[in-house]
Amino acid sequence: MASPERARSCRCSHRTRTACVGVFRMLFIAFIHAAGADKQAFIQSDTILEVLHFGEGSLLQAESDIDFSLYHQQSTSPHRGNCRPIRFEPPMLDFHEQPVGMPKMEKVYLHNPSSEEISLISISATTAHFHASFFQNRIIPPGGNTSFDVVFLARVVGNVENTLFINTSHHGVFTYQVFGVGVPNPYRLRPFVGARVPVNSSFSPLINIHNPYSEPLQVVEMYSSGGDLHLELPTGQQGGTGKLWEIPPFETKGVMRASFSSRDADNHTAFIRIKTNAPNEDQFIILPVEVEVTSAPGIYSSTEMLDFGTLRSQDRPKLLNLHLLNSGAKDVPITSVRTTPSNEAVTVDFKAVTLKAGESRYTKVATISFDASKARIPYQFSGKITVKAKEKSYSKLEIPYQAEVLEGYLGFDHTATLFHIRDSPVDPLERPIFLTNAFSFAIRIHNVSLPEEAKTMFEVQNFTTPILIPPHESRYIFSLLFRAVRPSIHIDSNILLITNASKFHLPVRAYTGFLAPLVLPPSVKENILDFGVRSATDTSSIIFLVVNSNPIELEIKSWLVTGDSLSMELLKTEKGNTTAALSRLLELQSTSASHHKTSVGGARSICVVSLDPGEAGSIPREGAGRGCCLTARPTALRGGKPSFVRL
Repeated sequence: MASPERARSCRCSHRTRTACVGVFRMLFIAFIHAAGADKQAFIQSDTILEVLHFGEGSLLQAESDIDFSLYHQQSTSPHRGNCRPIRFEPPMLDFHEQPVGMPKMEKVYLHNPSSEEISLISISATTAHFHASFFQNRIIPPGGNTSFDVVFLARVVGNVENTLFINTSHHGVFTYQVFGVGVPNPYRLRPFVGARVPVNSSFSPLINIHNPYSEPLQVVEMYSSGGDLHLELPTGQQGGTGKLWEIPPFETKGVMRASFSSRDADNHTAFIRIKTNAPNEDQFIILPVEVEVTSAPGIYSSTEMLDFGTLRSQDRPKLLNLHLLNSGAKDVPITSVRTTPSNEAVTVDFKAVTLKAGESRYTKVATISFDASKARIPYQFSGKITVKAKEKSYSKLEIPYQAEVLEGYLGFDHTATLFHIRDSPVDPLERPIFLTNAFSFAIRIHNVSLPEEAKTMFEVQNFTTPILIPPHESRYIFSLLFRAVRPSIHIDSNILLITNASKFHLPVRAYTGFLAPLVLPPSVKENILDFGVRSATDTSSIIFLVVNSNPIELEIKSWLVTGDSLSMELLKTEKGNTTAALSRLLELQSTSASHHKTSVGGARSICVVSLDPGEAGSIPREGAGRGCCLTARPTALRGGKPSFVRL
C-alpha cells in the first residue's frame, strides 16, 4: 500500500464555500478512535486473516499470517469455559441494529481474577464486519484489568455474529462473542465489494447519496485510503464550490466518483470515509472498497452490481445498461444474457454481440429493466445476471442486481386538478387537494411546486409547512387556484411533490374542449369543405381530419349535417399530429370506414363528407346552406363522479 507521503485528500467545507482541490490526499482510516492510539482492522482473505494496524494516520507493519487450523488445537486449552482465568465485561457484546456502512464502537474490559499475570498477544477474527483495537495494556497483573475497543461496521443487511480470538502467551486462546444487525443505510449507500477487473483496467463507481432529512444535506469531508483508490468529481472537473456536495431534502445526488486502477494482480482493499452536516455530527460513514485485479483472460463487467436503487411499486420500469470488456487475445461472441433465477420483474434486452480483443473501453452489451410493479415478493428484489460467451475456456460471468421496492402509492381525485377553460370569463376557481397514503409508512410532503408554464393559470395556496400523512390515511395538502387567461391555451403539466419517498408528479391540466378541423389536399383551404362545381349526377367525397390538441381524451358524442345531399362518416381514429398526417396523405386518402372507435384520444379522427346526387342544378362554390357540426365531450368527466387514481 502507499506510504503517507503519497496520500491525497479532499475536504469539502460548507461554511467557507471554498473550492475543493482536485488532488486528493489519502488518509488511512483509524475507525473512530483518539489520535495516538494504535488501531487494527480485520480483513479476511480466503483462509488467511491479515491484521492491519493503524496508528497516527500511518500504516504499520502487518502481523504474520495466521493459520486458522491452529485455533481448533488451541481450543482444547484447560482454561476454556468456566475455569478460564479471565472475565469479560460485558460477557458478550451485542451492537443491536446499526446502519450498513456506519460504524459503532464499544469498549470491552478484561479482568484477571487469578493469582498469575496474563500476557496478551493479539486479537483475531474471521469477519469483515467487526474490528478491534490493540489492548490498552498487554500484561494483566493478578487482580488487574485492561480493555480494547470493538467496532461494528455492517456490510450487509441482516444478522451478523462472530467470535473474536484473544491469543495469550501461556493461557491458550480465549473467545469472545460479538453480535450485530445490519439495517439499511439512511443515505442509501452500500459497500463496493465483489468487483473484479483485469490488470490495467479501472473500476469507477459513482457515489450517490440520499438526503433523508427535510433540510439540505452538505457533504463536508470525504477521504479515501489505499494507494490505488482516488476520488474524482462526477463531472471530471478539478474543483468546484460547496453546492456540488449539497443535496436537497429527500433527493439523491451523485457527489463523487471513486476511481480504482492497478497494475498489480492482487486482492485490494480500501475505504471511503464520508462526513456530512447531519444532525448527529459525530456520526460518519465508512464504505469498504474491495477489488480483485487479475491477469486471467476473460470477460469483465464495469460494475460489481446493478443497483436499481429505491423504487415505488407504481414507478415506470428503470433501465440500467450492462457494459463488458474482453481482456483475452481473440474476439469473443456473447451468446446469452439472462436472469438467474428467472424473474418476471426483470427484462433483458440483448442482441448477440462480439467483444473485440484488446479493447480498453467497455462495450454496451445489454439493457436490464426492473419493473417494480411486477416485484410482488422479496426474492424478486435481487438476483444475478448471467452472461455466457462462446469461448469455452471462459467461465460464465455473474453480475448481481438488487432493488428496494416500496409497496404503495399516493392516491388523489384527478378531477380536482382538471379545469375547463370556458368561452366566457369566469371567476377564479379554488379546489382543495387531498392525498391518500397507501404506503405502509408515513409520507412526509416536504414541498409543493409548480413549473413555470403552469403558473400562468395556476397557483398553489395554503401550503406553508411540511405535512405528514400517516399510513392508509388522507390529508388536506394544499389548495389549487385556477384563473383562466385569454387567449386560451392548453396546459398539460405536473405539480411536483417532494416527499420522503422520492418525488411524485401530480398532473394538472386546463383544456378548452375544442376540436380543430383540417381538410386534406387537394382542397385549397384547410378549414372549408369546397366541392367546387359538380353535375347533378356526380358523387364526390372530401376527407378531413378532426384534431384533438387538448391534454385529455375527448369522445365524439354526435355530429350534425345540414343539407339534404350531404352525409358524413367517421373512418377511424389514430394517434399523431397534423404534421404526421400530412406526411401520410396518400394513405389517409385511401382510408376505409371503421365503426369501432368514436374517441379522439391522442390526436385526430379521420372523417369523410360525401356530396350525393340531388335535385337538378349545382351547389354554390361556397357550399352555402350545407355543412356539418361535431359535438364532443371529455371522456375523463363521463358520469360526473370523481375518479380516484394513483400517483
